[in-house]
Amino acid sequence: MIDDVETEPASTNAEAAPAAGFLTELQLAFSFLTILPVIDQRRASEPAVAASFAWFPLVGFALGASLCGEDWLLAHVFGQVIRSVLVILSLTIITGAVHLDGLADTADALGAGRDRERALLIMRDSRLGTFGAIAVFFDLALKILALSTLAGSRRFDALLIAPTLARLAMVAIPYGMNYLREQGAGSVLLTRSYSFDRKFVMGLIVIALATVFAGFKIVLIAIAVTLATRWFYLRWLGGVTGDLIGAGGELVEIAVLVAMTIT
Repeated sequence: MIDDVETEPASTNAEAAPAAGFLTELQLAFSFLTILPVIDQRRASEPAVAASFAWFPLVGFALGASLCGEDWLLAHVFGQVIRSVLVILSLTIITGAVHLDGLADTADALGAGRDRERALLIMRDSRLGTFGAIAVFFDLALKILALSTLAGSRRFDALLIAPTLARLAMVAIPYGMNYLREQGAGSVLLTRSYSFDRKFVMGLIVIALATVFAGFKIVLIAIAVTLATRWFYLRWLGGVTGDLIGAGGELVEIAVLVAMTIT
């Protein structure tokens, strides 16, 4: 999870200096969102960790493109329903199910009501509760059922755009909000100043791509779910954690896939 990645301040020793630069930022973005190994094994500098947030949508686009390729290959062997199950399974595996875990923890924490300390404690608990299990079930069921109804170019558009808009939401939801944990990379992502211009440009690019591939209605739905999630987190706990960010991405991903079936 985002909370678990370690960072290290810049060292005065050139040989031991933490990794930085575009490639490091991109590698960090992939390491936050997938199980793919980071090539550079050095600890990253805090500015690089903060800057990597801007590349989350790019990781989502890469995930979507890989799912499109997988689905095309599977189409030579399996029918639409089985392909849908295998593609969603692949997405879950390659992301390490961390966002699903965040959704489950968030659902369990809802039982604490407005008691922030208890909610944060529940989210720290690795055990899966009843509400968490229900959330995971409906998450996977809705994704598979929605994807199963899509065919042709519309199916590829959904596979490409849903992960991309979900990762954009993971940048937009916590922007400017308080981070509710004292430690973890998430505290660096949200408490350090980072380039708004880069994220704004990436957001515009993603919105433009999503409009071309999926239509403006889908973009509006994704924006609406993102803003609603952000508002709810502010009213509920007054900030975010890595679990809440991951849960927000899952909600947008579900909303986009379902909306693609009816618009």
